[in-house]
Amino acid sequence: MDAQDIFYVHPQDVALDSLMIRGDEFHHLTHVLRKKSGERFAAVDGRGNYFDCEIELAQRDSLRAHILKKKRLFGEPVFKLTLALALLKKGKFEWVVEKATEVGASNFIPLQTEHTIPQSQSINPKRCQRIVLAAMKQSRRSILPAVAPVQSFDDLCRTAGEFDLKLLAHEKAGDASLDQILSNTESRYLKSGLLCIGPEGGFSADEVALAQESGFAIFGMGPRRLRSETAAIVGAALVLDRLGELKS
Repeated sequence: MDAQDIFYVHPQDVALDSLMIRGDEFHHLTHVLRKKSGERFAAVDGRGNYFDCEIELAQRDSLRAHILKKKRLFGEPVFKLTLALALLKKGKFEWVVEKATEVGASNFIPLQTEHTIPQSQSINPKRCQRIVLAAMKQSRRSILPAVAPVQSFDDLCRTAGEFDLKLLAHEKAGDASLDQILSNTESRYLKSGLLCIGPEGGFSADEVALAQESGFAIFGMGPRRLRSETAAIVGAALVLDRLGELKS
């Protein structure tokens, strides 16, 4: 089944052996793809459940489907990576959220840092969540990543203790690499991680010092200087790959 054939069902619309599809998902399923009773489709509820379904009854603005098969944690990484990214110029943060969801990031934290550019003081949470929803379906995942409210970097450091692995990408990290950090870590026991990516001006010296005091490992991503949005995707892919989450 193609990626565009996966639909989102609200968790409250799922019963023991049936589910209801409504709204835009219903319109696309019945008016664009013209699915009819007896035909099958796949749905995810954003909470880790995947359903193989058969349409039972299509009404004016909704349809009921029989659940033929259910899978748990379909398409989901075992290691849960939270990407904390400094706010960027309009559109770039949303682009990162979309692509990082496809790569396998589990959650997002927009960051206010010392060098955050003035034009990027806020984001549109509802729009970001719609983008994440579309990316979840496109990449055949079943858990909907969350976009947290904007946090200050200081607050993030104070609450980062819940993560097994804390990383901060920094262009002045010297020879410190992700591989070196993980070689000194029992990676098989890692279940969650936090990756921090700074703004166009990078993290300040005070922020880097605070991160180190808070248990973050500082690493670089090679000799070339990357834009923040590029660094976010490369960094997320590197972490997930090194922890075995991008292997087929």
